[in-house]
Amino acid sequence: MNWRLFALIPAIAVLLAACAVEPPDRRPPPPPPPPAEEPPADPDEPPPVTEPEVDPEPEADAPVRGGAAVVALQTDADTASAEGEHGRAASLLERALRIEPHNPVLWHNLAVVRYREGDYAQAESMAMRSNRYADGRRSLMQRNWQLIAVARELAGDEAGAGEARQRAERLGGGG
Repeated sequence: MNWRLFALIPAIAVLLAACAVEPPDRRPPPPPPPPAEEPPADPDEPPPVTEPEVDPEPEADAPVRGGAAVVALQTDADTASAEGEHGRAASLLERALRIEPHNPVLWHNLAVVRYREGDYAQAESMAMRSNRYADGRRSLMQRNWQLIAVARELAGDEAGAGEARQRAERLGGGG
C-alpha cells in the first residue's frame, strides 16, 4: 500500500467525523433560568451597553425542508451507516431524495456513504451535486470540497485533489 494512503488515514477520520450528521433533538429546550434580581440602578450611572443579538448561521447538517418523513429517513440512514450498513443507508437517503431532490444535506450525506463504500467517483459526484444546491452555505460547501479532495486523491488524481483542497480553504477562510 502506498505511504500516502497511510498519511491520509488521520485526515480521512477527521473528515468523516466532521461529516457525521446528528439527528435533530426531539426534546423541547429547557425553560430559561429565572431572571436574576439586579440591585437598583444608580441614577448617575449610564445604563450598560449591550451588544445586539445576531442570529446564528443555520445548522449545516439539518435538512433544508426537513419534513417528518425526510428527517426519519435521514436519521435511519445515519444509524445504518454508523453500523456499517452503507447499502441500506444509501437506499434510505435515495428515498429521502425522491421526496426532496434539491436538499444539499441529503446529497452530502449520500456522498459520505458512497465514500465509505469506497466508490470515490460517486462520492465526488454526489458532493458536487450537494454544492449545486447548497445556496451559499459555506460550511457545507467546504465539507463537500474536503470530501472531493480526499476522494480524488484516493482515486489517484493528485492535481484534482489539490484544486479541491484550495477551494475548501477559500471557503473556510471567509472568501
